[in-house]
Amino acid sequence: MVGRKNFYGSGSLWSGQLAATMYSPLMTAKLWGLNPRTWLQAYLQACADNGARAPADIDAFLPWTMDATRLGAMRACPSHTGVAIEGIDTS
Repeated sequence: MVGRKNFYGSGSLWSGQLAATMYSPLMTAKLWGLNPRTWLQAYLQACADNGARAPADIDAFLPWTMDATRLGAMRACPSHTGVAIEGIDTS
């Protein structure tokens, strides 16, 4: 079983399940050419801004619903200039 080998270093069942759960959205981002770190940072910031809950409208994080500007921002590597890109603080 491939999963058993991939999750072996997780240390516990819950951490293995979390890793497996995260593979799907991160691989989707990668398939769309998004920078997974930029995408995840934006999503987690939106969760923090929403009181530690998932945003009510996740369309802004689905690559197939993003406009060209947002796709471009999500494809870029986060800079360390401290300039906010699409609501992402990169400092």
